[in-house]
Amino acid sequence: MAYQYDWTVLWQYRAALWQGVVFTLQLSIAAMALSVIAGTVVGVMRVLPVRVLRDVSFLYVEVMRNVPSLVKLFFFYFAFGMNAFTATLLALTLHQAAYIADVVRAGIQSLPKGQAEAALASGLSFRQTLTAVILPQTFRIILPPLITNFIEIVKNSSIGVTVGLTELTFQTQLINSETFRGFEAATAVTVIYVLMTLGTRVAMLQAERRLRYHI
Repeated sequence: MAYQYDWTVLWQYRAALWQGVVFTLQLSIAAMALSVIAGTVVGVMRVLPVRVLRDVSFLYVEVMRNVPSLVKLFFFYFAFGMNAFTATLLALTLHQAAYIADVVRAGIQSLPKGQAEAALASGLSFRQTLTAVILPQTFRIILPPLITNFIEIVKNSSIGVTVGLTELTFQTQLINSETFRGFEAATAVTVIYVLMTLGTRVAMLQAERRLRYHI
């Protein structure tokens, strides 16, 4: 017997799908904000003239990049007993911060060294040089890869379904378990993910163009 498609189920569960979209975006934005902060700190440590800080930051990047985000999630959720949201947020943050740290490091190293030397020679402290001269230019350079990192977070947020987090992928399982319309649900969620990631990329690219126009 041929499978009978019933796309009306998606309209019936539109509230659940919308809830999943909102939750996924909230989680992704929070994880991205924390990842940028942590990644910037680690990225700066990678270029400091203090060897112990460079070694610690290098170790962090290598460990976090080579341990799957799902393993990190299970570690925080089962070993530390964190709630599903906190465990997922922390896993996504630590995982993506390692990639952002390398992006920040590369951005800093792409700047002419004379800028930092001139800023220090003019009387600015190291902190002032970093926050007023180096990092603003760095973030203008690394904006495109940061967009890619945010999209990765949006996609990786689906790991939350393994601990019962009611993000978008969870809603697919909910629809399937209640209606046995797994194909329709999976198709809808696939399209939604594509629209979210493409929409994010377009919005961020527009923001990048405006930023570069005003520089």
